[in-house]
Amino acid sequence: MKKIEVSLNSKSYPIYIGCSLKKIGDLFRKYPAGEKILIITDENVSNLYSENISRSLISIGKKVDIFVIKPGEASKNFEVAYELLKKCSLFGMDRSDIIIALGGGVVCDLAGFVAAIYLRGIKFVSIPTTLLAQVDASIGGKTGINLPWGKNLIGVFHQPYFVVMDIQTLNTLPEREINQGMAEIIKTAVIRSKKLFTFLQKLEKSQLHRFFSRLVYECVLIKKRVVESDEKEEKGIREILNFGHTFGHAVEINSKNLNHGESVAVGMIGETYIAFKKGLCSQKLFKDIISLVEKYGLPTRSDVSASKLVDSIRYDKKAKGGRSRFVLPVRVGAVKTGVEVSPEEILLYWEKW
Repeated sequence: MKKIEVSLNSKSYPIYIGCSLKKIGDLFRKYPAGEKILIITDENVSNLYSENISRSLISIGKKVDIFVIKPGEASKNFEVAYELLKKCSLFGMDRSDIIIALGGGVVCDLAGFVAAIYLRGIKFVSIPTTLLAQVDASIGGKTGINLPWGKNLIGVFHQPYFVVMDIQTLNTLPEREINQGMAEIIKTAVIRSKKLFTFLQKLEKSQLHRFFSRLVYECVLIKKRVVESDEKEEKGIREILNFGHTFGHAVEINSKNLNHGESVAVGMIGETYIAFKKGLCSQKLFKDIISLVEKYGLPTRSDVSASKLVDSIRYDKKAKGGRSRFVLPVRVGAVKTGVEVSPEEILLYWEKW
């Protein structure tokens, strides 16, 4: 088991990589907390892990309850958040008690948001079980829910008490879920690590499972450093993590069949095409990113029209003064933030590529 400490001005917390979920109770002994724990999870994950985690926590004297949501982005809304808040209250949770986010990115965002606003903030522990959540969603304190026309438009920064990653959970994931996580790993490589980018180019996809631990560890280290430099996205440093997400969120909201990672993959290609056309990066980088996206089973195009894309980007939370802002790659390991792109340019570039 490896331990990485995220050191922040307001609050620091550890990330445990390689901790068995069957021994979660032993880990909880180290951290002061009340007697009640609410596990928030989804239907798929609950069937696999809820029983073992509950048993381990009960064995150390905790009172455990479980709230199971439907899988998918549709659960990140006010109605589900309200039901979770009601559950916390009826369970009698106080400020010393803990919420556990057990699952993928949706569960991490939603559970963290509820923990942030219940009683003006209680502790939550993130236990990500998907590749995407382990390399991205569970770290950094961003929590939130969606509005029908935009992702994560309601939210708050609320750092976890600690994070637990059991790499073995990745072995239960279907291929499409692994591919989705690879989109965030590719993003991480493009924005900060030529070494990781080169490794992904050389790695045989059939051997990917042998390197889950390494990939998770490297991505966590990179995101930790970015978050430590700009915890609440006030200095412009953390903005680099949004590469692929301006287009990606707009695609995800409008697409009938693409998940988050697939939408981000399309977004990375679209945003790199803009960078290439604006002379910020080489055509080779554009082609290299397309090759990586295709290699790891991700789409290069979407079914979303340029007009719908522009309409959704107007509500993107990264916009300032009504202007759309993009993170565009310059070379592997370096990006340019805050690049304004007009609706006319978006229409032109999207239709072209």
